[in-house]
Amino acid sequence: MTCAALGLDEQAVKDYIEPNKPTYPKFEAWVEKNAKSLTPQAIEKHNAALRGYHHDAETRQSILGMRYFPDDASAPRDAVTLNNLDDWYEFQQAVLK
Repeated sequence: MTCAALGLDEQAVKDYIEPNKPTYPKFEAWVEKNAKSLTPQAIEKHNAALRGYHHDAETRQSILGMRYFPDDASAPRDAVTLNNLDDWYEFQQAVLK
């Protein structure tokens, strides 16, 4: 979704990240150099789409369940928050290994 919005070839992104393992600033510089649609309008359109995106019930339940969050009325529904929970869980797992 992000690659398409910014005009990045997904395989080129993977081909850059996997061998180089860039820091965030280095990857951002690579994106700025390689993106074909990196305009304020494209970024805002993409961000608006992300803010409004919700995972399907199965994905939400999977993310919450693996992180020991109850899937009740207080559980997050938006993909951004759920993805953040997933990212922090994966980060913690990587650090603890």
